[in-house]
Amino acid sequence: MTDSNASRAMDQLFEKVGYTAKWEARGEARGEARGEARGVARGVARGEAEGKLKVARNGLAKGYPIETLSDLTGLSLETIKKLASG
Repeated sequence: MTDSNASRAMDQLFEKVGYTAKWEARGEARGEARGEARGVARGVARGEAEGKLKVARNGLAKGYPIETLSDLTGLSLETIKKLASG
């Protein structure tokens, strides 16, 4: 192999590696974005659930009927009854 052929082969190799690295970086960025979005969604859902439980606990402490708290929070009667008993 001549120097020019070797040089061309090396250029082609680096081009392929660079191209692959570019796509890998894009894929990695997409994966990170998806993971972050899932984490945010889980955090929001957890916060909403904790908020509903807090409202139910506060309502129970003030003597609101279980059925009313279920309607206001969307929690099941069973869940509110468990909060009331424990």
